[in-house]
Amino acid sequence: MQATCWADRLELVGDDERLVGFAGALPVRLLAERSGLRAALSAAMRRRGFDPVYDRGQLLIDLAIAQILGAEAIGDFQGLRHLAPVIGPVPSTATVWRALAEVGPVQLGRITAAVTAFRRWWWGLLAARDEGFPWLTVAGQQLTGVTVVDLDASVVLAASEKENAVPTYKGGIGFCPNLACCDNTDDVLALDARPGNATANCAADNIALLDCAVARLPGRYRRRLLVRLDGAGFSHELLEHIAAGGGTRGRCWEFSVGWACTEVELDAIEQLPAQAWTPAIDQAGEVVDNAFVAELTGLLDLSAWQQKIPGLRILVRSEPLHPRYRKRASEREQRLGRRFQLIATDTRRGQIAWLDARHRAHAHVEDGVKQAKDLGLARWPSRFWAINVAWTQIVALAANLLACFRHLALPSGGLREAAPKLLRYRIFHLPGRLTRGQRKRWCHLRADWPGTEEVIGSWAAVKALPAPP
Repeated sequence: MQATCWADRLELVGDDERLVGFAGALPVRLLAERSGLRAALSAAMRRRGFDPVYDRGQLLIDLAIAQILGAEAIGDFQGLRHLAPVIGPVPSTATVWRALAEVGPVQLGRITAAVTAFRRWWWGLLAARDEGFPWLTVAGQQLTGVTVVDLDASVVLAASEKENAVPTYKGGIGFCPNLACCDNTDDVLALDARPGNATANCAADNIALLDCAVARLPGRYRRRLLVRLDGAGFSHELLEHIAAGGGTRGRCWEFSVGWACTEVELDAIEQLPAQAWTPAIDQAGEVVDNAFVAELTGLLDLSAWQQKIPGLRILVRSEPLHPRYRKRASEREQRLGRRFQLIATDTRRGQIAWLDARHRAHAHVEDGVKQAKDLGLARWPSRFWAINVAWTQIVALAANLLACFRHLALPSGGLREAAPKLLRYRIFHLPGRLTRGQRKRWCHLRADWPGTEEVIGSWAAVKALPAPP
């Protein structure tokens, strides 16, 4: 006797036009509308004598939403047709290509201005909340008034022949974009699309990236800045630029960067007395087992550096040599079984262990890079450089829109800090059914879906946001 299967007497039929896919993305789309971002982008893309069928500002917003939903190619934009019963007709893939081709240097400047105004609006709302702006806390000490900007370069490999896809410094063929992220808000401030042969420590590129990122900050958040980057992006020109406040008087900028550990530094480390070492601490202020920090400044000849960078200090961290690092370790490190990491900073106050913990929080930038790649940075869609540059700026727009949604529409906790993959499963990919009644449209969501409450709550939170002045 054949066992009864769950699929018995089950037939699939596609005949219901009331169903809505990706209903969880509707609050994000509404956020772009209520904040004035969509209108600003429409003005940025406006051309005299050209009246497109599909508003170009809305198209850019929808492309950013498609990236948030997981789009990896321009053709994936058509996934938004699942939202057509709610948002109306969706432009074709060819129209999206044409819109990206229209984004030149002038349009990019206008888009940047629109996104900067959007950031000014939602950062102002953050500061007006009872809990205030999200200043960072390291080992129980809050960095009140300090905007933390992390710089990092990454490699994006190209699977086919594309303009400016060349061998990279890490191997393979592709591109080497530069990113500036704000650790306070988990926001991508600037994204510089660069050819694959660009290096991580190019001073001109890093200075230009930092200046671009600062220009996109609201004015009150530019005065006190902490700039962090790893040793791969180190250059004395960049440190001088930061120490000088970007050449603007009245600014108080500090840096915390990786410093190369050469034989000179290893000689100095061996001269450190035992009492110079202090136990290292983690982000919570707890002592880290078998890890120590010390100041190396007085044992190094830094006179040439300190002429242009007053207050330059070099710190060293000693920790057990991890097997993963053993191949790159020096002979001395292998002999001692210890790994030494150096930090250069011009911060004059604070315990050494706390300064070390503050710098190690730079690892958060990896989350920003990973998120940007998850939003479309990992796949550049076109053979043409100009279109790929436009695509990367939409990635930055998507990251900004998502950061705003996290802080203003989601409750504090796990979902606010969740990766895009989890947000898609819990919120954005939630389906619905559209009905009409009482002179309204109703989008019905599954009652027992794990993210239904958050979607409804975020919709109400966005609708309650004040319009920009």
